[in-house]
Amino acid sequence: MKILKASKIFQHGKFIENHVILIYRDVIEDVIPCSELGYLTQISEVVDFGECSIIPGFIDTHTHMIGYGLDQHMNLSNFESFEEVKEYISETIKKHKAEVYIFTNFDESKWKRKTIPSKDDLDKISKKPIFLRRICGHIGVGNSSFIDLLGKTNQINPGKCDLMNGIFWEDIPLNIHSLFPPSREVLEDAFLEAQDTFIKNGITTIHEIGSTNNFRFFQHMMRHKKLKIRVRYYISNGVPEYFDKIGLESGFGNSFLKLQGLKFFADGSVGGESALFSFPYGIKKGQGLWLLPENALTIYKRASETNLQVATHSIGNLAIKRVLDIIESTKDYDLFRIEHFEFPDAEDVERASKMEVKISIQPNFALNWGTKGGMYQSKLGDFYINNNPLRILKDKGIKFAFGSDAMPPSPLYGIQAATEHPIPEYSLDLSEAIVRYTEWGSAFTNECNFLGKIEPGLAADFTVLEPGLKSVKATIIGGEIFEYG
Repeated sequence: MKILKASKIFQHGKFIENHVILIYRDVIEDVIPCSELGYLTQISEVVDFGECSIIPGFIDTHTHMIGYGLDQHMNLSNFESFEEVKEYISETIKKHKAEVYIFTNFDESKWKRKTIPSKDDLDKISKKPIFLRRICGHIGVGNSSFIDLLGKTNQINPGKCDLMNGIFWEDIPLNIHSLFPPSREVLEDAFLEAQDTFIKNGITTIHEIGSTNNFRFFQHMMRHKKLKIRVRYYISNGVPEYFDKIGLESGFGNSFLKLQGLKFFADGSVGGESALFSFPYGIKKGQGLWLLPENALTIYKRASETNLQVATHSIGNLAIKRVLDIIESTKDYDLFRIEHFEFPDAEDVERASKMEVKISIQPNFALNWGTKGGMYQSKLGDFYINNNPLRILKDKGIKFAFGSDAMPPSPLYGIQAATEHPIPEYSLDLSEAIVRYTEWGSAFTNECNFLGKIEPGLAADFTVLEPGLKSVKATIIGGEIFEYG
């Protein structure tokens, strides 16, 4: 038996004092007043976190943990100009040998020259194959050597690229690590580094989105006892018939690794100008891209019949409207969730509420790009003010939980974004934001009786926050303590 002591414990949506948590192995035994401890302190291990606060473990409902780990090796997110990027790429190529040099997470909206580089820009750096993927993951640029190398894979879709400028939308940037896979050694290093980062940030469960190969890799790591974080896995662009044939349904697995469902893209990103809106926007003055296939309704109905949850990426207002149309036609709303839901029209907020569709929202996007003068305003004009209307969604009874999309994988940053929303009337209070990053995440996988709350019988998963709630002191998963503060 362990006794967890702290100044405050977050239970039933509020902080309480003068209580302790009793855990036995990996389960919460009870939450009791300090005055009732009695002899228990003599037969239990007491872990005292002093003035810290204990909340349920953070559940991040939208991640790409393996991709995040791979991205850290050639990460461009901290550079403030393309000149700095060029220097970094040049030095990296001198130091390392690779078939193709994949650099990730550039964000030109934070550069002095706010334009995406071109093929010619990269050709001036090196003749070796170079590819840069934007932070949104939906657009990238390659040099001439990269285009030649990519041509040998027969993966170039003329409708989703501009070969003259070396620009690629959607398929190539989203699947770049599958097209040019890392070695098992690099993959394992990336996984372990990313898992450590996620746990350091207080995350105890992730809703991971990725390929079938990556799901197999998660199984490998679990067999070798290297999987420490709980994973609910969504396979990108999976085929429902395949899972039907072998009898797999949502929730198959164990307490640490479960197959949860499928994930599809309805549109792209605002930064890549591929999010689908009802009006022209951005430099290209287009409306964005509709990415679901013509038989999407058939696919979704088959997934529903197979009892597979379906998550659909939808950012622009027109994409959201069309996805709700499809879900409405399936007449089985409970198995569907929408990812991002950033710019919903008012009538579609009402529809989503009535249908009780689950929504995974990334509040960090509001601080990243939704501020006055930020990237959303530069692309969308005054319409930017509609981004991430959290308070409206709550007031309308929308079922939504928070995720990070690993931009960054920090629930505390997401909570800051939710409580300090650039548009004040969209802000949530602190307790509500915590609930959206804990209890609501468990509801999305029908695990309210296992995760997300501090109650007897639930998993002993906690995040311990330093006084002031601005940093993580420790993370506890299944009773195992990872202490960092």
